[in-house]
Amino acid sequence: MKVSLIGTNGLLSSSIGLYCNSNGHDLNVYGRSAPIHHSFNRHIKINLLDEVIDYTALVKSDVIIYSAGAGIQANLNQGADVIFELNVNVPIKIYNALKLNGFEGIFISFGSYFEIGENLDDKRFSEGDLLTSQLVAPNDYTVSKRLLTRFFSSTISPFKFYHFILPTIYGENESANRLIPYTLKAIAYNDDLGFTSGDQVRQYIYIEDVVEVIFSALRSDIISGIYNIEGVEELTVRELVSKLFELNSVDLPQDTFGKLARKDVGMKMLKLDGNKLQKSIDYQPRTQIADVFKKYDFKR
Repeated sequence: MKVSLIGTNGLLSSSIGLYCNSNGHDLNVYGRSAPIHHSFNRHIKINLLDEVIDYTALVKSDVIIYSAGAGIQANLNQGADVIFELNVNVPIKIYNALKLNGFEGIFISFGSYFEIGENLDDKRFSEGDLLTSQLVAPNDYTVSKRLLTRFFSSTISPFKFYHFILPTIYGENESANRLIPYTLKAIAYNDDLGFTSGDQVRQYIYIEDVVEVIFSALRSDIISGIYNIEGVEELTVRELVSKLFELNSVDLPQDTFGKLARKDVGMKMLKLDGNKLQKSIDYQPRTQIADVFKKYDFKR
């Protein structure tokens, strides 16, 4: 299989690259920097914000995966223009150019359950629920992801496409500033921790399970459309942090929660209903945080 991966060195793109290496897929990667976690057949250096892809080469791919994006990590302080360009305009431009250039493979892109918005109800959102959500979108990232998902809910394509809605993904190659590595590093070095009240409920899924789901969808030749990838575990932030302390046999400090304020606290309940996809593929994610937390490695 000839795979073209647009976006390099993010958690998702790195894991897709490693999967392609392990399964003997021909892999071309597009991005500003060459991948550091996996090998590849060709790296096409490109800045997606101001350069145009060579579509004569790209359309020869069996599968094209758009995993670039911006805005998910608030600490990077990326501007609205960059967020909307990488999350909306660029993938739509690529998709439309593929139509014009006779692409006959499969195009894959990603949404986020942040598209649900500021939800307080304990419910799992189906693909239809997510598409029709009128709940407040508290940031540019949420708005941008809603726009891309609504585009794919409406477009008519001559080739097959899958737009996967993701819950919170995690893995040992994720940014050190994200919740799990941030907590594990603090435990390892006895650093101070600071959180909000920790009442936000999130679904968590191990990145290797996400990649297995994606390639299971390819093997199963499912129809084009939008698909939720449901998380394996549902935990509040407080429950997750407490679990990590327990797994490391360390007592959780009493003053850990309630120190910080965050912009996403209104998004109290984010849950996806993944039944549509689960009924269509031959893989069921089962990995839990307790199974893989020791893979995280910290060095000063």
